[in-house]
Amino acid sequence: MWFKEHPWVFPGIIGGVGVLYIIYNIAAAMTSKKMQKEGIDHHISGFPFLGGIHILIAGLISPCKWLALLCVVDYTFWSFLYAVLQGCFRKNKG
Repeated sequence: MWFKEHPWVFPGIIGGVGVLYIIYNIAAAMTSKKMQKEGIDHHISGFPFLGGIHILIAGLISPCKWLALLCVVDYTFWSFLYAVLQGCFRKNKG
């Protein structure tokens, strides 16, 4: 089979799509922040976890399985983790 002779093609394509999603998420976050500073009450949402999931899958099907750890590069993974931890440790007022 062609994919067995070229094991990096399919993971490279999936990982490339994941990187594009991560770039879009960062651009959406920066645009939302810029609009908020200008006083425009409009939020631009990205695709949460989609880039990280693509990179995770690409790493798991690649010959070097440790590349799956690169999924933590996704900005939405860390923002979600921050929001959850902030909600867990917030002190109730009142």
